[in-house]
Parts: sequence; structure tokens; C-alpha cells
Amino acid sequence: AVTGTVLDKRGRKTKEISAFIVERTDPGFKVGKPEEKMGIRGSSTCELIMEDCLIPKDRLLGVKGRGFQLAMATLDGGRIGIAAQALGIAEGAIDETVAYVKERKQFGRSIAQFQNTQFELAEMKARVDAAKYLVYAAALKKQDAMNGQKVRYSVEAAEAKLIASRTASDVTRRCLQLFGGYGYTRDYPIERMMRDAKITEIYEGTSEVQMMVISGALLK
Repeated sequence: AVTGTVLDKRGRKTKEISAFIVERTDPGFKVGKPEEKMGIRGSSTCELIMEDCLIPKDRLLGVKGRGFQLAMATLDGGRIGIAAQALGIAEGAIDETVAYVKERKQFGRSIAQFQNTQFELAEMKARVDAAKYLVYAAALKKQDAMNGQKVRYSVEAAEAKLIASRTASDVTRRCLQLFGGYGYTRDYPIERMMRDAKITEIYEGTSEVQMMVISGALLK
């Protein structure tokens, strides 16, 4: 979308950003083709195109000039949701792997009896549980804010998303390794989980953006 430049009364550019509601039926608004994605294929992703799309003033969302703050507040909550998504993927991958290693036999016994398998699962479980506490802590702080307490949770949301998403990517990769060649096929869901996990490090702000949020609060 091409947006207009905001000028003050003296004709100077301002840094104001305002948020507006755009209806699907508005003239000039259309939805582009669905993207072919690596993962999360159950959720459609499309380009939103606004060409000569005029929005009336009564569609203003929130306060004029406070659109950026509104977007950032929305992102904070969204990051907790993505962290929870990553946590679910990681826990699901471990569940699938535990079931598989118990039934998969090598050298006359299940691979669950091999110490390497046990150590891999133990470390992954510990990392997932650690990520879970970060996600729950961020969610509780958001709940406090929604209940009227004057608390901010930007850093907690960033920490939860950073750790949970990286944990999901690492755990799904290691789980697939324990499946061996079967993990690379679509006979088992683990390859899909690995593909789905990657997006949690990217949307609602990349891992690098989360580190900027955390370090910015730490160093101010």
C-alpha cells in the first residue's frame, strides 16, 4: 500500500502513524494469491493489496498518531501466542519421538534403551520445561495487564518467544534425527513439525528483534 505523508500545520513531515480499519469490501482493497510456504500450510498467507483505497476518518482505530504504539502492544501479546505455539510443537515432537523409540528395535532391543537416546530425550524435555516457565510467566503478566494492573510485559514476551522458538527448532531437528531415515519421510509427522517450528523464529518479530528488545531494556 502507498500511504500519504503526514504533514503538520506548517507543512513539515511528522513521525505520526495512525491505525485504521480496512473492510474487505472497500474499493481498492484486494487479497493476493496464497503463498506457497515451507510450513504451517493449514494457515493461508496472502498479500493484502490497497490501491487507491480511501478510508473514512471514522475508521480510526484508537487515538490519532498512536498507531505505532497500538501495533507494538499487539505484537507483545502475539509474541506470547507464538511462544505457546512453539512450545506445543516441541512438546508434540517429544511425544511422537517417545512413542517411536519405544517401538523401534535395533540390535535386539528398543532404541529407547540406548543411553544416547535417553540423554537426548532428557535434555530436550528439560529445555522444553524451561521454555514453558518463560511462556507461562509472560502470559500471567499479560493477564495482570488485562486485569487493570499497570505492568508491561514486552521483555517477558520477547524472552518467551526467543527461547521457545529456538527450543522448538532444535528439539524437532533432534527428534527427527532419532527417527533416522523414517523421520525424513512423510510416514511420520516429525518432518512437518520441524518445518512448522521454523516460522516461530520469524513471524511476530524475528529472534534478532527479540534480542534487540531484551538488550534494549537491559542497557537503557
